[in-house]
Amino acid sequence: MTVETDELSSAKRKLIVRDAANFLGLIAVTAVLLVITLFLFRSFTAHRVELAQRWSARGQDALNQGRPDQAIVALRTALSYAPDERSYEMLLAQALGDAGHLDESYNYYLGLWETEPGDGFINLRLARLAAKKRDTQAAINYYRAAIYGTWEGDGTVRRREVRLELARYLISIRDNSSARTELLIAGGNNPNDVGVELTLADLLQQAGVPKDALNYYQKVLAQEPKNVTALAAAGRMEYESGNFEEAHHLLEEAAKQQESVGPREGVVPVDVSTMLANSTRILALSPSGPLSSGERVERILRARELAKKRFDDCNAQVSVASGLASPLQNLGSRWMAEGASLGRAALMKDPAAQDANVKLIFDTELQTSQICGAPTGDDALLLLLGRSPKTAGHSE
Repeated sequence: MTVETDELSSAKRKLIVRDAANFLGLIAVTAVLLVITLFLFRSFTAHRVELAQRWSARGQDALNQGRPDQAIVALRTALSYAPDERSYEMLLAQALGDAGHLDESYNYYLGLWETEPGDGFINLRLARLAAKKRDTQAAINYYRAAIYGTWEGDGTVRRREVRLELARYLISIRDNSSARTELLIAGGNNPNDVGVELTLADLLQQAGVPKDALNYYQKVLAQEPKNVTALAAAGRMEYESGNFEEAHHLLEEAAKQQESVGPREGVVPVDVSTMLANSTRILALSPSGPLSSGERVERILRARELAKKRFDDCNAQVSVASGLASPLQNLGSRWMAEGASLGRAALMKDPAAQDANVKLIFDTELQTSQICGAPTGDDALLLLLGRSPKTAGHSE
């Protein structure tokens, strides 16, 4: 009985040992399979990430090379490996827009905007797309959201750049008043950066506010008195405003600086060179300014001779062409009056007669230009003087 019991116990122990060994073997196999599975999964995941990065890089390169259609294919592939990668979605939205798929790009950015409505870059992209879609109000709204949105890096600079872009857009849609407001705000936030001030001045000119533009050119010259661009632009504006003395000073300085710095630093435009020559001659012709009485009379006599010849030529031309009474008849009566033929001695004694002669000269140039077309030579310069708001005794 004892022997049988021992044999039974021994058989049970062997069974338990065998089952334990089998169980441990299964555990070991399972562990090995688990390790292999994890390894394969991680390898597969890493491969997907690698493929996504590779296709994204191809898409970025295609965008940089101006091939948005190829970029779209590459970026869609990248997103198939990394569906939730936001940077790839941003690039794809950009590629769609660059390829001309405006609606698709717009909707893509809208989806991104819904998760981050305060993102400055996304709002800027939406603004540009809205502008292309001719949705003016949406474009302006997104531009403003971009200005006040969040930016990575130097937010102050990015916001100013967006505000300048908004101003350009407003100018393009002829909303010059709003453009001026945006430009002045940008100028108020500008830390005396000459490059920005030149940009502001140029845009203010485009917005039709030359006085504000001139102020910024003057700010540039206060910091850089020899800045050729500012000298030439300010000189042109003074010239066009009839401030010929100040224009001559600025244009002359621009020409001098151009000679000193050479062509690599920018070229004084041809029209500026012409204005410099004209302003020099205008100052020599003008009967106004700090002149002695004798010099003023001499200039009046020379200008009167020019204007009288201009009148005679135009009057003859109109009379022959129409066969009727000349529209310059009233002006002709003034030329027949005694004061229009006073000599040097008489004019020297009569300042009022000098003013009357100056007015007759300018009125002649103004009226003949309306009837017989634009004059040339010194007559053209007298016409500019006659139109200048600073010219004494002038009338339209």
